[in-house]
This record gives sequence, structure tokens and C-alpha cells, in this order.
Amino acid sequence: MSDDLAGLWPLLALRLTTGRLELAIPTTPDLLDLARASADLQPADQPRYQQAYLYEPSPQRERHLLQRHWRALAHWRPESWNLQLAIRVEGVAVGVQNMWAADYATVRTVETGSWITRARQGHGYGTEARAAVLELAFAHLGAVEARTSYVDGNTASERVSRKLGYAANGRRAYAEDGRRVVEHRMLLDAAAWAKHRMPGITVDGVHDCLELFGLRAEGLGS
Repeated sequence: MSDDLAGLWPLLALRLTTGRLELAIPTTPDLLDLARASADLQPADQPRYQQAYLYEPSPQRERHLLQRHWRALAHWRPESWNLQLAIRVEGVAVGVQNMWAADYATVRTVETGSWITRARQGHGYGTEARAAVLELAFAHLGAVEARTSYVDGNTASERVSRKLGYAANGRRAYAEDGRRVVEHRMLLDAAAWAKHRMPGITVDGVHDCLELFGLRAEGLGS
């Protein structure tokens, strides 16, 4: 990524790394990798991810994926942002980890969601990717709490949340394709995160991004 461009839009230089993963704003090669990865998510009898666009036919699915990426950047404001990061394994983008917030400077609450292609599931990558954005949120952006959710039957997502210290925080039911779907909400506060914090995660380039997140360096301790 051009240093000059990152100088204008510092999110492009943001990097989160774990023992096996790198998370960053997707490049054009990443977007092509993600378009391919989105074609194979899980068997038909498994609960769907909550992003409905992932189940559209090709090429609508791929086009929607690109639009979501461009829209997140184009609509970014300090008062309302959606950080969409490519999850790279050995340099190849295999999924997306996102984190979003509204009025973050005041509320200090983030929400997260993710997906990983089926061939890369079952290896703990989802846990590492979530732990990476939680490290960004709590250790570098001064978050107070993080929220997430999963639908009935998505035991993999539930396991990741519980492993990282989340607690149950209510549920709701909604209709989807003529079916009743139950969504379970989960909450992680700063104290619980500290007890379950994953070691070995590094965050680079965040200082220059603070203004875009609605923050000032001197305000993180407040």
C-alpha cells in the first residue's frame, strides 16, 4: 500500500497480527481472494452466517462484497464507523473480521462480526481474528465493552465468544426466509477481556488512526 495514500487515509496502514494471522484493510488482491473464499462457507444443513449477502448467487454475492467494502470506507465518520479487515493466512485473505461502532468517543462500545471460508474453519482462526480486534478495541481504543451475537445452532461462534470471556446478554427472534430464527446476544466488558486476553497480538499504525475513530490520544485514559 502506498505510504502517501496511507498518509492521507491512515487506516490503510493499520495492521493487526497474531501468531498465524494478519488483519488489514483489504487490498485489491485481497478482495479477489475474498470473492473466491465467499463461494464456500458451510454445508447447507448448517446455520447461516448473519450476513445474508453471502448466500446470494454469483456474481451478485461478489459484487455485494465489493460494495460493502467500498461503502464502509466511503461512509466512514468518527461518529459512525465500520472497520472491515481481511483475515490473511500465509498472505491469502480467507475471510473478514469487522468491528463497528456509533458515537464511540462517548459510548466506548464496539460490535463485531466475521466469516471465514469453509476450508479454513476449525483451525482456531476465528478466535484469533476476534481476539485481534478486541486487542485493538480494549488496549488501544479504550473500549468499555464489546458486543456480538450468534444464531441458534451456530455452536462455533458461541464457543469463540465464550472462550474469549463473553457472557450471555439476552436474545431476540426474527423471521428469515419464512423461518423463525433466534439470535443470542453476548457481552464482553473490559475486566472479562483482561482475564481472557490472548497473548502475542500486535497492533501497528493505530496512533495515526485515532482521529478517524473519534478519539484523541490524551483522551484514552478517560
